[in-house]
Amino acid sequence: MLEILIMLLQFHKTVTIEKLSSVFPQPIKFESRRRSIQRFLLLPQLSIQFLWFPVLKRWVKNNRKSVNKQLIFAINRTQWRDENVFVIS
Repeated sequence: MLEILIMLLQFHKTVTIEKLSSVFPQPIKFESRRRSIQRFLLLPQLSIQFLWFPVLKRWVKNNRKSVNKQLIFAINRTQWRDENVFVIS
């Protein structure tokens, strides 16, 4: 599911759950897709500490092999209901 969501985000360039639900390739009703995506994104395995910090650390380490390479990070934070959503690219 994570792979599909990342692919949809890259193609549709949107982060609203409603938009992702409307294009998610799952043969169920829109509301069911929306709830499924919401539940998936709330999994503790997708927390910043357990998934995203190690991914970011490895990505930075792999891209710092060349001394002359410059890394540019785009960071965004938004509020979704009662949750803060932090995005880094």
